[in-house]
Amino acid sequence: MNRRGLLAAACGTAVALTISTALPAMADTTGPALLPGGVEGAAEGINDAGTTVGWTAANSGPVRATLWDVHGTAKPLPGLVAGEYTHAAAINDAGVIAGTAEAANIDNHAVRWSANGSITELDVLPGASYFQGRAINNSNVVVGSAYVGTEGFVSHALRWAADGSVTDLGVPTGYWSSEADAVSDDGTVVGSAWDENYKKKHAIRWNTNGTVTDLGTAPGAVTSWAAGIGADGTIVGTSQSADRKNYATRWNTDGTITVLPTLPGGDNSGAEAINRDGVAVGFANAAGTPSHGVQWGRDGQVVDLGVNPADGDAIANAISPSGWVAGNSHRPNDYRPLAVRWPAPAGR
Repeated sequence: MNRRGLLAAACGTAVALTISTALPAMADTTGPALLPGGVEGAAEGINDAGTTVGWTAANSGPVRATLWDVHGTAKPLPGLVAGEYTHAAAINDAGVIAGTAEAANIDNHAVRWSANGSITELDVLPGASYFQGRAINNSNVVVGSAYVGTEGFVSHALRWAADGSVTDLGVPTGYWSSEADAVSDDGTVVGSAWDENYKKKHAIRWNTNGTVTDLGTAPGAVTSWAAGIGADGTIVGTSQSADRKNYATRWNTDGTITVLPTLPGGDNSGAEAINRDGVAVGFANAAGTPSHGVQWGRDGQVVDLGVNPADGDAIANAISPSGWVAGNSHRPNDYRPLAVRWPAPAGR
């Protein structure tokens, strides 16, 4: 979830997530911690308590949903099938988590973990497969997607109610597939839809009255996708030009579109989440440098959140109401991500 002014973190580096002493010893003092034997991971959701969720993986094991408490102590979340794939994507302020887990039929199903860590399998659509839970609001509504029908990789955006029942949000007219990536507390859903040839992809909003809005792109762009929605309905995501340059984009409640700035001299950015105060996070580069995790205030000003000294780049994936930020970084010349967390500003 979300955030406000992270100036304190901008002056420092990302906080390392350290391994619980109850687990076999495996601490990385220069970067974030992974589960025992783990070599990669990412932090994808964070709430106001600083509780962080995401995934970690070992060289010879599956991806495992992981929770880090406010102190950085890590623990795995249970799956539907012992030892198989799990992935935590988001957490709400009550500590309820949304994500995905491999089911007994070797398909992935959307799941919800309670605050005490117990797992619930959410309903499936008949004939659909590869369900993913991507976001959750404070009413425990989960959104995501699944492949439907027999026409190949046709994806539909889905919404699961608090009781676990599923609704197919469908595909807007003129598109072939859709996915849902964020849901506000009032139930508004945002994501994207694309045509069969992947030549047209636009950010989409599913409104609470049942209508669907094509949000379009930033001026001059040809593609867009929405990744987060704030309490007032402000939406953030990314637009892409024909030459595949990415631009962090904010769809304002008055219908206007704002391209958020990069770091000085940069040419690549994307927004991944927004909090209730209207502060967005994502990534941006400066001239000739890799991307860093960044935040944009309501006024659109960009702040560099920094990276760990040993890391080459970083991205901010989520922000809490008080300003905790979760994300991932990469070591130079290593494609594997590492989970990172930036603390909330002092006094929040």
